[in-house]
Amino acid sequence: MEIIEEDDEEIRELMLKISNKEITLCETCDAFFDYVPQVKACDECKKKKLYESRQRPEEKERLREYQRRPEVRAKVKAKRRERYLRNKKLREEE
Repeated sequence: MEIIEEDDEEIRELMLKISNKEITLCETCDAFFDYVPQVKACDECKKKKLYESRQRPEEKERLREYQRRPEVRAKVKAKRRERYLRNKKLREEE
């Protein structure tokens, strides 16, 4: 009987923390995490969902199309050139 009472006390304590908005229960994995307004999933579940969405064929195709745009390619090329020149300058200083 003591075990049940202890469990009840723990449950009451958790429910009190949830009602005081100190912690939140993850909707997908039922884990507790610190309360953040409008957040219903823990970080691990968010990462998993993002990874799964990026693996879908239609999402991969959408990203490929974006990366093939001329303005995006030019932007990437400029960043790479800038990084190359910065590293080259650092190597020359050594």
